[in-house]
Amino acid sequence: MNPILDNIQIALRQETIEFAQTTLNDNVEQRDRTESFDRRLWEQCGRLALQGLAIPKEYGGRGLQPMNMVVTLEALGYGCRDNGLSFAIGAHLLACVIPIWKYGSTEQKEKYLPKLCNGTWVATNAITESETGSDVFSMSTSAVIDDHTFIIEGEKNYCSNAPVADIALLYAVTNRDKGALGGISGFILEKESFESTGKIEKMGLRSCHMGNIVCSSSKVTDKALLGKQGGGTIQFTQSMMWERIGLSAIHVGTMQRLLDNAVQYCKKRKLKGQSILKFQSIEHKLVDIKVQLEAARLLVYKAAYLLENNKKASNSASIAKLFVSEMYKKQTMNILQIYGAIGYVNNSDIERTIRDAASSTLYSGTSEVQKNLISRDL
Repeated sequence: MNPILDNIQIALRQETIEFAQTTLNDNVEQRDRTESFDRRLWEQCGRLALQGLAIPKEYGGRGLQPMNMVVTLEALGYGCRDNGLSFAIGAHLLACVIPIWKYGSTEQKEKYLPKLCNGTWVATNAITESETGSDVFSMSTSAVIDDHTFIIEGEKNYCSNAPVADIALLYAVTNRDKGALGGISGFILEKESFESTGKIEKMGLRSCHMGNIVCSSSKVTDKALLGKQGGGTIQFTQSMMWERIGLSAIHVGTMQRLLDNAVQYCKKRKLKGQSILKFQSIEHKLVDIKVQLEAARLLVYKAAYLLENNKKASNSASIAKLFVSEMYKKQTMNILQIYGAIGYVNNSDIERTIRDAASSTLYSGTSEVQKNLISRDL
């Protein structure tokens, strides 16, 4: 693994940062305040196929390998101050689009991927249920087959992008006797096959809408089945590996932006005629953030390298996710301590990011779940 970016990666990084800074940062405060998802910006992101970074070009994506995808997502986190939009793109790409590419039929890929990559459509991942929480494979949602038609019954909760989604990648029980090992299947549901119960108000990531997905005796043909019947557990597990790596990359980029801005603030902010950057208590806080950020980046790059080279990456993905998310929550608070009152006021970049970072140890598997996964590899 080479942590030094090559010329292609430098160009990808610069292109993405410039696009995000010039296109995605207007009215961020207003979008957060009103909890608005801007479909126009989503379509703008589709011009760079940010929603399809890893998808082959023949299906409308950028065709990037995992390392280059990670570099691009990190740059998105750095350049885009709308953390909700960045998260919505990550959830769409990593938990929905990539599984369709990896496991879908040729017909499904040709039908869905171009519109998912170019910003025409939005996708939501539907697996969590209110009674199961992190134990996702204990789901009650069922899909019963009757002569090439599946009848899906159940409700999914806390689905990112659900209120604005055009398709849902939904997981359901197709054989309860087999349980997680062959009894769970993934389905690609179009809008008419599910109902979204509306936007859930939440603490952070407000421009990424979250909602519940309801299927009331929804009928779909077997063409909606993703891959083979009973393959849902592998599909979801693999998608979570991609998501843990990709979302961690976005968080690393966001933290780098906050650190760079904090350093500039400290240079300008003066007490008794000298920059507060000269104060050791401030210096040490910034150094602590810098060291943890560099470690976080290397963990993400290592996981992406393993994924790209077809080596076992699941454990490294969990390690990266655990470390990055905990660092993200902790160090945003330390940056607030440096800014003081100016950072605490409503809808400053740091105040908004603290709220956005609060959920990072929950989604894609909580920190406790990551520890359980990591411990199995000991």
